[in-house]
Amino acid sequence: MLKNKTILQIVPALNNGGVERGVIEISNYIVKINCKSIVISSGGKLQHSIERNGGIHYNLGVNTKNPFKWGYLRKKIEKIIDVENVDLIHVCSRVPAWITYPLSAKLKIPIISSVHSRFRKGNFLKNFYNSILIKCDYIIAISKHIENEIISVFPNSKSKIRTIYRGVDKDLFNSSNISVSRIINQSKLMEIDYGKSVILMASRPSLWKGHLFLIKSLKKINTEFQCILIGANDGKISFKKKLYKLIENLGLGDKVRLTPSSNDIQAALMLGDVIVMPSIDPEPFGRIIIEAQSLGKIVVGFDHGGISETIINGETGFLAEPKNIDSLSEKLQIALSIKNTERKKIIKHAQKLVETKFSHLKMCSETIKLYEKCIFESEIKQKLK
Repeated sequence: MLKNKTILQIVPALNNGGVERGVIEISNYIVKINCKSIVISSGGKLQHSIERNGGIHYNLGVNTKNPFKWGYLRKKIEKIIDVENVDLIHVCSRVPAWITYPLSAKLKIPIISSVHSRFRKGNFLKNFYNSILIKCDYIIAISKHIENEIISVFPNSKSKIRTIYRGVDKDLFNSSNISVSRIINQSKLMEIDYGKSVILMASRPSLWKGHLFLIKSLKKINTEFQCILIGANDGKISFKKKLYKLIENLGLGDKVRLTPSSNDIQAALMLGDVIVMPSIDPEPFGRIIIEAQSLGKIVVGFDHGGISETIINGETGFLAEPKNIDSLSEKLQIALSIKNTERKKIIKHAQKLVETKFSHLKMCSETIKLYEKCIFESEIKQKLK
């Protein structure tokens, strides 16, 4: 196990998102095993989560895509590395990698990258921009889907890639730890009608997340329901207009509601009978699925990308044919109509799978082991020179 080491993570910002939550969880775990955790970001609402749990945060504009500012940031980061005596750097995005990779080479400090987003072959400039992540000593892919995407663009990177699934914090996503008052508060904010089944979708307000496909599929459901699109009300006016127009055209005005993103997603998810992730482009992973499963919820998603790795169709949730509105509607109908005995069976199986394959502790433990391996190999290289 890693001992008395200092790990530096660099992420563009610390606002809501799977990348940010992963950084926080790893930081907390580093502190827990009596190592020093340093995080550099441009700040954000989750910054306090680093500092509150014993990590050290430096606020720098590492989210800027302006390369003319990278030299200045590089000098600042070099000073932090020197002052904090950093043993390993973990970059969680392309811009931090471009800023920091030259320092790794200069200071002979091992560096690991994480790939959290879609990684598709593009033109020369796009591939060149992505290539910085491949230069690192090791690459963490957050799913097999992402691993395959990386290899399809950079075949020679295969030996460097380690797939480490994102994990659920069982303390946070445990229905027993969520008070009734928290759930009631969220139900008021979302204006839940307790007489109807609840379909929840929680995502960024982006059309590739599948809002329009979901709304179209709802027209075909013959069960009384309400659908809450958490986060959709944070979207641009043009985005919301498209959703409202479709809702109106399909006569679903009394069944579909757009709400802002939730400041208590655990309590919000507790209000759903079915949690759906209808992303029309393959999700890199799809963290909401395993979080909902951990809370004992029935989940539905399209059968592609990372979602295919988190749902066993008919056993831990339901997978619909990608971009097929009829298939999505059918799976939602099944999920809403499922008998209580079968529901309990699916929930139990899903929670067991999350515990064994997608736990927060498993993610942290595997990441720390990779840090340890990377540092050890770097030390051996230095001795052989």
